[in-house]
Amino acid sequence: MLLHDPAPRSGSQMNGGRFDFDDGGTYCGGWEDGKAHGHGVCTGPKGQGEYSGSWNFGFEVSGVYTWPNGNTYEGQWQKGKRHNVGIENKGRWVYKGEWTQGLKGRYGVRESLTSGAKYEGTWANGLQDGYGSETYADGGTYQGQWLRGMRHGYGIRYSVPYGLASHYRPKITGLRQSLTSLRSGEEGEVGHERDKKLDESRGGFVLKACSDDTHSRRKSLSEKKATLKKSIMAGLRIKKQRSTGDIYKRSNAASVTGSIRSTNSATSASGTSQTSSQSGLTTASMYTDSNLSFISQDDIADTNVTESYSGEWKNDKRAGFGISDRSDGLRYEGEWYNNKKYGYGVTTFKDGTREEGKYKNNVLVVSAKRSKLFMLRQSKIRERIDSASSATSRASQIAQQKGEIAIQRMQTARQKLEEAEAVAKQARDDSQGARVNAKQFAPDFHQPG
Repeated sequence: MLLHDPAPRSGSQMNGGRFDFDDGGTYCGGWEDGKAHGHGVCTGPKGQGEYSGSWNFGFEVSGVYTWPNGNTYEGQWQKGKRHNVGIENKGRWVYKGEWTQGLKGRYGVRESLTSGAKYEGTWANGLQDGYGSETYADGGTYQGQWLRGMRHGYGIRYSVPYGLASHYRPKITGLRQSLTSLRSGEEGEVGHERDKKLDESRGGFVLKACSDDTHSRRKSLSEKKATLKKSIMAGLRIKKQRSTGDIYKRSNAASVTGSIRSTNSATSASGTSQTSSQSGLTTASMYTDSNLSFISQDDIADTNVTESYSGEWKNDKRAGFGISDRSDGLRYEGEWYNNKKYGYGVTTFKDGTREEGKYKNNVLVVSAKRSKLFMLRQSKIRERIDSASSATSRASQIAQQKGEIAIQRMQTARQKLEEAEAVAKQARDDSQGARVNAKQFAPDFHQPG
């Protein structure tokens, strides 16, 4: 903020004094050429908010700014904006690092004071951007690329043991709390809602063991016509009334041999089978509609199992080509979309068996083993699987490289953290000097801070 020509109600041109502004704010401290200069304290309208520190002809230089809601900034300024390095305390989050024209960037560390979750890396326009490392509340990590506050590009995600991660998974509440919320906070409800939605995809367990291996092949045109004709004729016939015993027998048979999943069912869309004993979702986690990347896995018996993913990310989720490994032997390499197997890929199960083909929402819809009668079609499927495998290997290698760069950026961010702590100490000293100076000019001046 620039302070000049205050039209003071008391005092005159001098080296310092107290000046009361028409909006209810007050400046008390040094003054030169009609502008705040030296050390002084300035309060906002009606005494709300305060900056105390050093000034240079109307602009803040080094000091402490306290907002009406209690948030603080300790550090350096340039032309009325936070600039160079400093520390921001905002709610349960603290940011230590560089600032550019009032926004976080380029290197800095943001950490939760309650959960220990933190981000260390590069920033742009106040958001995580470029390369960085994120550590989650449960201890899991992500190293890789970022874009506008989201994991985007190439990166590596390492989970903690399943037993530990399960304690941090979201509880069933209307708020749908995030596993490890770590977002670059924005003022207002819009930023809060955005942060909450993005935080719903921060977990480490995504890979599922189950897959629908009973998906029927696509019907030919003649088969479709025959099916349509049968359905029309069946609708015209008077159906035979069945006894209660018949219904009981049919329901038992369906429960043993049938699948509730149909082509248009919502269950199929979410990639879960209500009849499979290997379903990747339990009732407790199904409320998330599979959007959370912590998916409770029924097939994990060992709580020490971990999961890793190296590959492509888009908009904070696994999307593109990547490899996901679980320490119990489950592995998938291929295409992803929205944290699910989507496209061509290969799944290796814990017993060593393999499943190859095309997936959609974690469901195998085209198998490489089902097209033996159609050699040309089978050849094309094999070609696409091999192509996806090669692309996945390249993506994993690039992710490893980007992860190493992210670790280097993390080290630089930690250096800026130490620099910010030293600058913040100087800012607090300047703040204290400003208060002493203000006390000398106006002993009766009430200093909010």
